[in-house]
Parts: sequence; C-alpha cells; structure tokens
Amino acid sequence: MTAKKLSVLLVESSNADAQHTLSKLTLAGYELKHRRVDSAKAMRTALSANQFDVVLCSYDPPGFGGLPALELMQQSGVDIPFLFLSHDLREETIIHAMHHGADDYIFKGSLNRLSPAIEHNLREARIRQEHRAAQLALQENQTRLHAFIADLPGMAYQMLLHDDGGVNFPYVSEGCQSLLGITPQDLTHVASLFEALLHPEDFASYQLSMHASARELSFWNWEGRILTMPDNQTKWINLRCSPRRTEQGVQWEGIIFNITQSKLAELEIKHSKVQLQELSSHIQDVREQERIAIAREVHDDMGSTLTAIKLDIAWLAGRLADHPVLQEKARNIEALVDKCTTAAGNISRSLRPSVLDTFGVIAAIEMEADEFEQRTGISCIVEHGAEIAEVPPDISIAMFRIFQETLANITKHSQASEVEVRIQDLDGILELAVRDNGRGISANDRTKPRSFGLRGIRERVEYFGGRVTIDGLPGKGTRVRVFIPREAGRPDSEDLLAQQNLF
Repeated sequence: MTAKKLSVLLVESSNADAQHTLSKLTLAGYELKHRRVDSAKAMRTALSANQFDVVLCSYDPPGFGGLPALELMQQSGVDIPFLFLSHDLREETIIHAMHHGADDYIFKGSLNRLSPAIEHNLREARIRQEHRAAQLALQENQTRLHAFIADLPGMAYQMLLHDDGGVNFPYVSEGCQSLLGITPQDLTHVASLFEALLHPEDFASYQLSMHASARELSFWNWEGRILTMPDNQTKWINLRCSPRRTEQGVQWEGIIFNITQSKLAELEIKHSKVQLQELSSHIQDVREQERIAIAREVHDDMGSTLTAIKLDIAWLAGRLADHPVLQEKARNIEALVDKCTTAAGNISRSLRPSVLDTFGVIAAIEMEADEFEQRTGISCIVEHGAEIAEVPPDISIAMFRIFQETLANITKHSQASEVEVRIQDLDGILELAVRDNGRGISANDRTKPRSFGLRGIRERVEYFGGRVTIDGLPGKGTRVRVFIPREAGRPDSEDLLAQQNLF
C-alpha cells in the first residue's frame, strides 16, 4: 500500500508528546514531512512558506501554543486544518477551543482518532478551497459580463411570461436608462412600462411575435418602434432573445439593441434609390418624348418633303422624253428619293413605332417580332391572351423597350434559331415572357457589372413595382420573365422622406 504524504506543522514544546504524535501518524500510514516550532516567531516564519497540509497544536503546553497559536494562524491568512491536541478532556475546554475556530480537538492520551480527524478536515479544507476558487471564478466572470453588458449599445434583460399572461423582468441591465429613458429598477418593479413605450402601430406585431416565440419556444427576433420617456422620442429597437420553459412560464434571455441609426441609414439608402429610379424614369420619359418628336419630324417633315421631291422629279422626267440621258438621270434620282423615304420610315418606326400609340403594345410587339424574324432569320412566335385589356401607356412603352432589349441580346449572344414570346394578364399582373433555344445565359453573365442591358430591364421593371426573372441552362436557352402590375406601385421619395423625418 502506497504511503500517503502529509506535511505537518507541529506546535509542541514537549519532546515526548511530539515524538508520540509523529509515531502515531507514521503507524497510520503517512509518509511524514514535518516541522516543529515552539514560539510565535518560529510559527510565523513557518506559515509564511505555506508548505503545510495541517497544523497540530498543543492546547496546554508549558510554553507557546493553544489559543495564541490559533489566533496567529488566523491572522496569517493560511487556510489549512488546525487541530488541538490536549490532555484536558473537560467539555467547557473543548467548547471554548472549537468556538475560537479550531477544526478539531484530540485527546493526547488516545490518538486513535487523529488520523480520521486529519483526513476529514483535509477533505473539508479542499472543499473550502474549491468553493473559494469557484466563487472567485464566478466573481471574475460576473465582472467581465457586467463590463461587456455595460459596453453594449442597448439593454440586456430577462423577461418572464407567466402562464396567466402576466409579464415581469427579473433582470434588466443599466443600458435600460439610455435606451428607454427609465431606470432598471422602475422596469423590474413595473413591467408594464415597457409595453407602454411601444409605438401604437407596432404593438400588435410585438404581441404576435412574443406569443409565437412562447408557443414554439423559437428564437424571438422583433423590430419596432418605441416612444422613450420622458421626451417621447421615437427610436427603432431590435429585440433578440432565446426562450426556455420554467416552472413559472416562458423566460427569455437576450438583448434589445438601438437600431435607430441603421434604420435611418436604411431609409436614406431607400430614398436615394427611389430618387435614382425617379431620375432614371424621368430620363427615359424625356428620351421617349425626344424620340416621339424626332420620329414625328422624320415622318411628317422629311416624309412630306421627300414626297414633294418625288412628284417634282416625276413631272420633270415626263418632260424629258426627248432627252433620254436626262430622263434616265431623273429616274435614278427618283429611286434615291424612294430609298430615302424607306429609310426615313424605318428610322421613324425604330424611334417610336406609330402602331404602339395607335394599336397598343401587343400589336407593336408582334410587328417588332416580324421585323426581327425578317432581319435575322430567327423564328419569332408571339402568343397572347385575347382577354388582355388596354395597357397603360407608360407600362406599354416599358414592355416594348424591354422586348426590344431581349431581342438585341438574343441577336448578339444567344446563337438561337427560335424565339417564343408570351404575353398574358395574370389577375392584374402583366407578364411578358421571352424564351430562346440558344446557348443559355450563365450565372456570371447575369451578374456582370457591365451588363447594362439587363440592368436597364431590371430598373424599368422595379420602377413599376414589378419583378424580373432571368433563367438559363447551357445548351437549353434563356428565358426572361417580366411581371408588372397594372396598378403599378411606384415608390414615392416623398413618403420615404416623411419616414426619415420621424426620427
């Protein structure tokens, strides 16, 4: 059996008693390391080394020992078992010694209980040391946690929803004051103060999200507005916490962040985006008006002028019968005028097809598809529902320009031989779908920063509150689907500006 190591500080002035004690410990199986002292100075020096497991002290020595030795060890701050050894078995003596803080009291005449007493008190000392270490670690963790919570841009908290529907806050951090305008003590005492701060328009969503989290024990993530005390200032908050069921109900632990600045930045970004969309739309409108004006001038002014020139040349040619060379020259000029007239018509139609204003977007798309097929040799079939009512002019222009852009992309990139076009009204949502059987657009092509054609399509659609999908598979072709509501929900920069002014 392996001997147990034991380091003993023995406070004893009697040589015989000291030898008797040490022999008993050796017989009990200890591998002893000891130091014997018989004065306060020697004991103080020994304790300063802090190398001992236990102090065995004579209670009734002729010299130093007893209660003065116990008091000296207590003053040193060393926490190891302190056992008195004594020839005095009087009850009042034992009580007096234990009352002053001794861990045990052993009769010198019978040291059989010494070894068990040492083992018991060593265990108790280890428990005390472990408890102190745990307490110290807990205090350090609490200090770090409090420092971390103090630096949070918000409020850490615990909230308990009782089974009867009542709410209270077992814990609220100091951030409560700066976030809500009320003290943590006020909120823990009167939990209803929090719901009283909620913006009336956001109260219902708060209640719904809270009860959903409680019912499903799911993570609670809610954003909304509060009206802080006492200045009634509007703030946006983000509540993020995890629930768990307790005996009292559902308890959440989490953090409430102040997201006012990020919300304000988000609204500013939206406002800027809407302004850009409005500017882009205005540029498109101006461009369309310029196209209409140029197309009208080309068709009306140039067309009428070329017609007059042709009539004059025909009149002149009829009077040059006796001059065949001049007559042939006149016929050549007439052919050039015809060519210019055709070119002027093509230019006018490309700038603004008159059929778009006269017969609507479907007829314009069908005409554009026919010209595309004649120009490229790529089959282009247009299908549409007969039930489609008249499309608003601004949406008609957008759909027609989007269709032109898709045909331009097919011509440049797709290597297709067939194009299918579908136009339909899906309960107030106009759909324009264009599919080809070409090489198929790749994911990289869809996200290229210089894909201005695709970007223009998206911007046109987003301005009307619609959406666009672009799908492609290698060797299977590309499909572009555009959805625009008839009652287009255009974003309003003034509305967003009003929201910003709430802060």
